[in-house]
Amino acid sequence: MEKEQYPVPPSETRRGGNNSIIIHPAEIDTPNHQVSPAMKSSSSPSPVVFGESGHSKKWWPWLIPAFVIANVVMFIITMYVNNCPKKSLSCIARFLGRFSFQPFKENPLLGPSSMTLQKMGALDVKKVVDGHQGWRLISCNWLHGGFFHLLANMLSLLVIGIRLEQEFGFGVFF
Repeated sequence: MEKEQYPVPPSETRRGGNNSIIIHPAEIDTPNHQVSPAMKSSSSPSPVVFGESGHSKKWWPWLIPAFVIANVVMFIITMYVNNCPKKSLSCIARFLGRFSFQPFKENPLLGPSSMTLQKMGALDVKKVVDGHQGWRLISCNWLHGGFFHLLANMLSLLVIGIRLEQEFGFGVFF
């Protein structure tokens, strides 16, 4: 069944540049509209009218926030495994105990040592190819070199990812 298109009354149109008519798609959804004299006399083709989308329920994204939580938890686990005070005398934020960061000389991103990242599954081509450790191709996606690295990635993921999740339908309707 094809939906009919109806002209828009003058109260719902606005003039843009070059005498173009701008119509908001959500404003048109009933057949009670009449053709305005301005639209009858215009020589331009009639505007394309879109109906309102069928989603009337509230959309709640869940996949991207779950990824953000998983990444933060993995960073906490990595910092726990790192245990800077046991390995170094000059840790940053020593008050965090075993969660304190490696010195800036070693990791300027406020994070774990490179040895800890290797132990946790960081990508090392030699180990993947020669050592047959293909699992590193997956585990490296969940590791972050430091707090700043994690912060930048998670903010990007939230800003872009939630919009994409809503657009392509992985969320939950409420």
